[in-house]
Amino acid sequence: MRTKGFTVFELLVILALIAVLGAIMVPLALRNRKNRMEVDAISALKTCATAEAIFREGDKENDGNLDYGMLSELGSCRLIDEEFASGTKNGYLFQGSYSFSTSEFLWFAVANPVLPGATGDRYFSANMAGVIFYTTAAAEVLDTNSCLLPGRGVLPQSK
Repeated sequence: MRTKGFTVFELLVILALIAVLGAIMVPLALRNRKNRMEVDAISALKTCATAEAIFREGDKENDGNLDYGMLSELGSCRLIDEEFASGTKNGYLFQGSYSFSTSEFLWFAVANPVLPGATGDRYFSANMAGVIFYTTAAAEVLDTNSCLLPGRGVLPQSK
């Protein structure tokens, strides 16, 4: 006569199944999270391009100069959200500025993962052309002189 409950063997089989499912599902969830953060970084840089155009053309500083702004200025005009204007959003560090030599014509922005490999594998950059490039080689550096996109970058493609 058998009592109610599971045998040790049955419990081991159930634990083995849970371990196998966990080994499959956890890496997938982490990869999806990282991809989502990269997509958010691309979206934020697209928003930055639009905000820069509105800032410049609308003379949002009201100083009579049609020039681009820094992330903090875009945030104070409510063209981008406070989190983005602070420089950190969804696992990425953002920097954005006008050119210190020709603020009327040039701006540049970069997005680098907070924890490379964990919050993102790609480093992004954008400028006044509105094109976003990425690289996996190294962190992008804010270029406030030429505002040129790096020659080694490639266009992001959906995964």
